[in-house]
Amino acid sequence: MQERALALLKFLARRVLQAIPMLFGLATLVFFVSRLLPGDPASVYISPGIPPGVAEHLRSQFGLDRPLWDQYIAWLSAVLRGEFGFSFAHGAPVATVLLQVFPNTLLLGATAFLIECVLAFALAALAVRRPGSRFDRALSHLTLVVYSLPSFWIGILLLSLFSFTLKIFPSSQMHSVGVEDLGRLAAFGDLLKHLTLPALTVAVPGTAVIARYLRTSMIETMRQEYVVAATGMGLSKGRVFRSWILPNSLGPVISVLGVEIGVLLTGVLVTETLFAWPGVGRFAVMAIFTRDYPMILGCTLLGGVLVIAANILADFIRAWIDPRVRLG
Repeated sequence: MQERALALLKFLARRVLQAIPMLFGLATLVFFVSRLLPGDPASVYISPGIPPGVAEHLRSQFGLDRPLWDQYIAWLSAVLRGEFGFSFAHGAPVATVLLQVFPNTLLLGATAFLIECVLAFALAALAVRRPGSRFDRALSHLTLVVYSLPSFWIGILLLSLFSFTLKIFPSSQMHSVGVEDLGRLAAFGDLLKHLTLPALTVAVPGTAVIARYLRTSMIETMRQEYVVAATGMGLSKGRVFRSWILPNSLGPVISVLGVEIGVLLTGVLVTETLFAWPGVGRFAVMAIFTRDYPMILGCTLLGGVLVIAANILADFIRAWIDPRVRLG
């Protein structure tokens, strides 16, 4: 038992150490690439008729008049101290702004992830009941097509059908105007209405990829000798599925789930922008348009940390389930 725990700790420490240079490289790349965008905050916030001296004063106030390398060193030093800079557009520390909007992204991501898991596991379970059947083949083709669709196209279809045509769900924002005057139950129902379409837009492609991976893994597990033996002993299909097929099929799927969690928690840029959902993804897009460099870098670092952490968690769970992973 102690040897297993020690091996798991070594595996986790190795993955964390590998993540540090990845984050450093990501931050460095985004810092210099963001400076390639045409214009700067001064040109965004000042009209052409303003005297040049005002623009230069604003650049000096933002620290943009210093050499690029000095700006990078100053920003990196601040990050190491736990400071992520001051947002030009919001007039507040980047960390404060992100702490305000990240719960909204977390709500959207968690809802979409729950929908993905429920639908994917249900579809895969139905497909493997009769491998090679019409339903199984149709599911394979359908999931491939759905996964290939751009998320913004799925969102536009949902908006067109359920918001503009049927008028069942609202088209944007997180709350209706005047929701603060409603009771708690009514406010919660209003939130669910606004959450449904963005969550489905995010969840539909994820459902397709998880269902495909899970179906393939289940079919491979069903062909293993221990499953054939358990079936030959007269055990019910439900017990064989719960006790052997499903647990042993989750290994490859866990890695996919880790990637999905990371992507969902960083905020899907297109979806949050399409539905005007006040999350990290939408704020990142706004920061790009306003050349808000500290906010761009803050969103990037937050996204990088969450994606890497989700993948490390998925790898840790796989290593805990399968000793071959941590030994490798």
